Amino acid sequence: MNPHLTACLAVLEEMYDGMVALIRPLDAECLNWTPSIPETNSIAALVRHTMGSLEGWFARAVGEPVQRNREAEFRARHTADELIALIEQSRAESRRRLAMLDGVDLSALRRYRRINATEDEDLSVAWCVEHAIIHAGEHWGQIQLNRQLYAANR
Repeated sequence: MNPHLTACLAVLEEMYDGMVALIRPLDAECLNWTPSIPETNSIAALVRHTMGSLEGWFARAVGEPVQRNREAEFRARHTADELIALIEQSRAESRRRLAMLDGVDLSALRRYRRINATEDEDLSVAWCVEHAIIHAGEHWGQIQLNRQLYAANR
């Protein structure tokens, strides 16, 4: 795999490992608890959404169809074992899709309509990959913060 995609995968592997380590010891109450701050989500919902987002953006990058119910991701309730299974499935799909991009022109365009947009736009394969990783990192930070907030409220 080219050095850029190898680096992208290494960053994702760190995140996946960190998520599994954080989630494994948590009970369902903690995982499904939502902070009492408007417009926040539970750890379970954030993990589900993060995995769905990674799947969606990497699928777009390789030109595969996207099948996703984004709204349902935010209503998700899961156990630690279920979330770890989702993470491991996402890890396998990320590896597969990033490997598929090796040798692909990362400047190639994909036509897509983003959430809340009124029309389609052209997004490069590289943009899809970078957006997926940045977006996942934002939610990984929220997941860690939620764990801290839960502990502070107990």
